[in-house]
Amino acid sequence: MTRTVLLLSLLLGTSSGAQSTSRRVAVLPFQALSGDVPGKVGPRLTQRLATEVRGVEGLELAEPPETEPPPDALAQAREAVKEAVSRRQKRDFAGAEASLGRALDAYATPAVAAALPSGSELADAHALRAAVRYSQGRDEEAARELSFALSLSPGRALPLAATSPLFSLTVERVRAELQQKPRGTVRFVSVPPGVPVALDGHPVESAPVRVVEVPPGLHLWRATLPSGEATGGVVEALSNKEVEVQVQPPGEGPGAVLAAALAGNRVDASAVDAATALGQTLRAELVIFGTVSRTDQGLAMDAFVHAPGSKTLRRVPRIALDTDLLDAGPPLRELSAAVASRGAQLGDAVTLPVAPSPRAAAAPRPSQVKYPLEDVPLSAPKPTAPPPARPPLAPRKPLVRP
Repeated sequence: MTRTVLLLSLLLGTSSGAQSTSRRVAVLPFQALSGDVPGKVGPRLTQRLATEVRGVEGLELAEPPETEPPPDALAQAREAVKEAVSRRQKRDFAGAEASLGRALDAYATPAVAAALPSGSELADAHALRAAVRYSQGRDEEAARELSFALSLSPGRALPLAATSPLFSLTVERVRAELQQKPRGTVRFVSVPPGVPVALDGHPVESAPVRVVEVPPGLHLWRATLPSGEATGGVVEALSNKEVEVQVQPPGEGPGAVLAAALAGNRVDASAVDAATALGQTLRAELVIFGTVSRTDQGLAMDAFVHAPGSKTLRRVPRIALDTDLLDAGPPLRELSAAVASRGAQLGDAVTLPVAPSPRAAAAPRPSQVKYPLEDVPLSAPKPTAPPPARPPLAPRKPLVRP
């Protein structure tokens, strides 16, 4: 009996020791290096490698804990607009202004801007803010907001204008002034290059691209990254000037820093620091991250292994893959086994900064396209700014309506 107990103790001790020596490994998101990489290959490759790590003896996959989904920012923006409408009806203009400020801040975030099918909803919010500011006697600020509303939704009648003949006349005057202003240029550059872009709901060519003859004012843009993530924002076009929009993986914090670095085919000290921070958060002994790029034969995976806290970054041999990842299982399994056996000594040490893919194609030359929409007047003749019917009051009495 005693001998049996001793044998069981030895077996349990051996099992416990084996578990304690398992390396905890985090697989961080792989990033595509160009827009011609098949959609969502980066996330799919990340998941495939994580599955192989999970199945290899001697490794433990470090996964982030489940968290509550973030609040719906678009729903919050819409609720803030409803609150502004209610406060304006009660003539609480300061409260309406505060609510609209929260709504417009939310609309301008990448996630919310990417979720809007067009600029109409955002245009209506700016028109409401214009009406609120006219009611407070802040005419110049109101006219600017009204011009934003018209540029966000060119050729569209603002619903709020139908509520008041006076406001409707003001809308047409601002529209006429806006159409007479010189146009500008918006240049889109993306990380990685080759990302398709849409402006005011209409596709333009993939970045890098210059969009010329853009009406001055605010415009809504949207882009879809190779990872499948959508991002967007609001850009203000300026008369006779060129403004630049940088399209890159959305988010903030270490994850966004590392994603942007990888997508730009450059890993420097800040990217390694970001990988370290992510690994420490996941309590990982090792982190694996890298890129996927297009080759003549299919795809190539370039990966690094890093021990959080170490100053050394190590590159593992390049892995060739087919475009559908049908043959990815064996090489990823082999890589996982090598991580289990060699750990932080796997691969060759590299000097920072380093390009994950030394054979990545150079960024294409920027193309140029014309603004995809024509701001067609609502009436047949091109409107001109009407002269004032009478001298303005000094000081002007603030509008109460619309």
